[in-house]
Amino acid sequence: MVTRSLIHVSVFPGWIAGVTYHRGEGYRCWVINPDLAVLNDGEVYPSSQAAIAAGRQFIHYSLEAGSSG
Repeated sequence: MVTRSLIHVSVFPGWIAGVTYHRGEGYRCWVINPDLAVLNDGEVYPSSQAAIAAGRQFIHYSLEAGSSG
């Protein structure tokens, strides 16, 4: 049986970033965008801090790209 746990959630205006832990694998980051699409980069991170940093970076770049148009 695979054990998964929700480790961390961060909320940004219109966005949610979360980290799950998968025993035997590591940490994964999930992002929910303003259109309610759930996104994952497919990466496994060695720590929850690294995973949430990836989510924050994705959100930052997405917000930056949306404001430059």
